[in-house]
Amino acid sequence: MRLLILFVILTAPLCAQWIVNDPVNTAVNSAVQAGQVANHIAILKQWAEQIEKLNRQLRQLEEQLTVQQRIRDVMGDPSAAGAGMVLRGLGADNLARSYGETLSAVRRLSNAIDSLRRTSDGIYRQLDDRTVLGRDFVRQEPLYRRYAAVERQADNLAAVHAETGMRGAALQADLGATLEQLRSAGTQAEVDKLNAKIAALNGQLAHVDAQRRDEADKLRAQQILNENQAAKERQDFLEKQIAEEQQTLAVVGAWQQSVKVTPTTYTRP
Repeated sequence: MRLLILFVILTAPLCAQWIVNDPVNTAVNSAVQAGQVANHIAILKQWAEQIEKLNRQLRQLEEQLTVQQRIRDVMGDPSAAGAGMVLRGLGADNLARSYGETLSAVRRLSNAIDSLRRTSDGIYRQLDDRTVLGRDFVRQEPLYRRYAAVERQADNLAAVHAETGMRGAALQADLGATLEQLRSAGTQAEVDKLNAKIAALNGQLAHVDAQRRDEADKLRAQQILNENQAAKERQDFLEKQIAEEQQTLAVVGAWQQSVKVTPTTYTRP
């Protein structure tokens, strides 16, 4: 009996070291590891596809940049070449060109004598320096300068209309031709150049129209000044008449007071 108990005590620690193998748990762990590996491979494959897609996009962008560079090499930079082309094609002087004479020049060169002889191609009667009695008289030439200024401004307006009319027709023709070229433009650079030219042509047309309006405004302004001056002169004439009558009455009254009539100085005729 004692030998049996001693055998049990000596063999007990040896039983605790035995390896226990669970087939079900091992299978589950292996499946989980295989799934993680497969999922990781799928993710890596997706990343590879996305990287390849980005590479294709980069290659397309490089091709587009190459095409744009060829366009710039052949046709030039649209933003820089467009402005240069407009200045070369239309002329820098035309961008700020003025028409006709200035208002100061018109007034300075106005001639009253020419205004008196003016008939406007037979519309008016020429004014001579003779009275209805057929006698000559001397005119006050400065009084007619205001009318000469209006007539010279009218001539300047007619000249401006003629010049701007021809210039406007040329601009319209150039604008129409540019619009036709824009329809058949094959590259964006060419479109940008033509758009820059169209903008410049429209700006010049607006400038031409503004010149016409300015000249018409000058003519109206001169006419208004003449009417204003005539109104001032009429008022001046009325005030002078009243003042002259008052001064005349004062002089007559003073003379009457200085005259004394007495019986000694009176004689019967």
